[in-house]
Amino acid sequence: MGERRLCYGCMEMKLDYHKVCPNCGYADNTPYDPDYIAPGTVLVDRYAVGIKLGHNSEGATYIGYNQSLSSKVLIREYMPQVLCRRVQGRATISVNPEHIVQYKALMEEFKELNRKLAHMRTISHINPTLDLFEANNTAYAVYEYLEGIKLIDYLNENAGELTWKQVSELFPPFFTSLSLIHNQNIVHRAISPETIYVTERGELRLCGFSIPAVRTADTELPCEMFHGYSAPEQYFPNMRQGTWTDVYGISAVLYRILTGCKPTDAPSRMKVDNLCPPHETNPNVPEHVSRVIMEGLSLSSDNRIRTITELVTRLFEQEATESIPVVQTLPPPPNPQQPRQQNPKPQQPRQQPQKQQPSKPQNPKPQNTPKPKQKKPETANYGKEDYIADNHENVIDRIKVPIIIAVLLVCVLLVIAIVVMNLIDMNSTVSTDPTESITMYYAETTDNIVTEPETEQETVSENVADSQMPNLIAKNFEQVKQQFESDGWMHFEPTYEYSDRYKSGLIISQGIQAGELFKSGSVIPVVVSKGPSSVQLPPFEGKTLKAYEAELEAIGLTNYNTASVVNYDYENGYVTGLSRSAGEMFDLTAEETLMIYYADNPPQEIKNDVYTPPQNSSNNQPVVETQPSPENPPAPEVDDDGENSENDNGEAPPIDNGGEDANTNFENNNSSQDDNSNNDAPEVPPEEG
Repeated sequence: MGERRLCYGCMEMKLDYHKVCPNCGYADNTPYDPDYIAPGTVLVDRYAVGIKLGHNSEGATYIGYNQSLSSKVLIREYMPQVLCRRVQGRATISVNPEHIVQYKALMEEFKELNRKLAHMRTISHINPTLDLFEANNTAYAVYEYLEGIKLIDYLNENAGELTWKQVSELFPPFFTSLSLIHNQNIVHRAISPETIYVTERGELRLCGFSIPAVRTADTELPCEMFHGYSAPEQYFPNMRQGTWTDVYGISAVLYRILTGCKPTDAPSRMKVDNLCPPHETNPNVPEHVSRVIMEGLSLSSDNRIRTITELVTRLFEQEATESIPVVQTLPPPPNPQQPRQQNPKPQQPRQQPQKQQPSKPQNPKPQNTPKPKQKKPETANYGKEDYIADNHENVIDRIKVPIIIAVLLVCVLLVIAIVVMNLIDMNSTVSTDPTESITMYYAETTDNIVTEPETEQETVSENVADSQMPNLIAKNFEQVKQQFESDGWMHFEPTYEYSDRYKSGLIISQGIQAGELFKSGSVIPVVVSKGPSSVQLPPFEGKTLKAYEAELEAIGLTNYNTASVVNYDYENGYVTGLSRSAGEMFDLTAEETLMIYYADNPPQEIKNDVYTPPQNSSNNQPVVETQPSPENPPAPEVDDDGENSENDNGEAPPIDNGGEDANTNFENNNSSQDDNSNNDAPEVPPEEG
């Protein structure tokens, strides 16, 4: 069999010789938009990028593959095209110079939103952030890949609408998750059948989180509106937005599900509001549900239901109240002539049976009994016992449903209060545990019954040792820190030591060994290598001081000082020597300081090459320079700099005597003086070299 490789259309394995994927039909030669990442690109040596699934003014979403875990993911890239562009043929983002500040500010909002979502991993019915990192001059968020379909497609497969009974069973857990999101000060602003997914297990998941600028008109980014589901305040940047904005969105979704019709968009309703209540479009919708939905779709945010909790309370509380007569339907009595059916008042049935009993011909006992009153109590007792039992049953039915509703409301309010208190306590502490902030008292909703974890000890025990420590040895510390600290999974406390085994920047040891369990958000002590404890001094010839300093710091040698010297053999700024010989091993752990000497020469004086003989002060006679004999060459002259004045071939420089030959000057002098001077002059031994 041939080798297998990934299909970038569905991220499933296929045989290498398959040019078209048998799973999704994606062809290898399918062209892609050059403004987005090319399929097959690998980010941070971990995530393989596939085809683009969608985009808005904030960025693009790709199907991806986590090579470390061998699993599909969704990758969200921050890329506002009005502020930046893609470098041709690369994954790098180039920011327009005039938009750099705006680009960075919005990227911080993108990262902050995904940091909050990363702390909500334990909240069901949303798609939280799994990883957050920066690369290619932008930021990326990684989400779980959802196996399911959009709610709009689910409705199309179910005749375009659902009944209220189906909605009341499907949506309560979703409402709870949405309320918890609001407690974290996150407003979605795009709740619609396009952003709600139905998983294979029949659960709802909310996706499509974006920064506020994308979901508001007339901002720095082109807006993404879901017409019919976007609230009126989203069309005006000067209007306040909040939890009531999402109340409008979820109310519009309920309207669409129960009626099969999308609500009229908010701008059109602000001109002429002719939106019909749901029960007028679909008579099967309960009137109280229709009334609450219309209050959630109020154009005025002040008149609209403000929170999801209030919306849920209004929906299910009124439903239970109006359904009481149906629940209290009593079975027919055994006697069809029983007066309880004729008169609903509770006091009359005890009197009517006594009046009707003597008129019954089927009972012969009143004829055999002298006192018929003794038989009337029997009939009266039967009617009384039957009434008491039914009346007791009626009272229980009347109070049973309100009690259940009251208990449910108390539980919901108690859960929300506990979650809010824990969130406030989380914000006031230093802990950054992503699971601890949410899972403490997260309410699980099953069949409209809200329950909490049994004991606090069980919740705490679940938060202990919830992750397995990966192997960090020999990995680059900065890359590991960026990868694991970005989503709060773990934090590091590094110490630095010299190591002859590991290069500088690699992790030598970790406080929690690989494979051991630990609590998410814990601080992990690690030892990071500073490189070897001794280094070889590099050569300095032909290197400037700055270049040599950079070379020393690159090998970890920072304990050095510099000193300037005058040396005309080197240009200014070049290294002339060291306190130690180049090539020697230098111990970084010792207290020795390496001295680096560099040339700092003052400007050199320019000398005149023309020879001017000195004047004799006594007789104003010119000093005659004698021709040296070959046997006794004179000592070489030394200039002011201590260098030999001979030229390169060993000869003395020529002497300019005003155009006259030295022999002529010698003949014009007194011969006796010349003889005496020659005879009296001591013989000068020649110098060596």
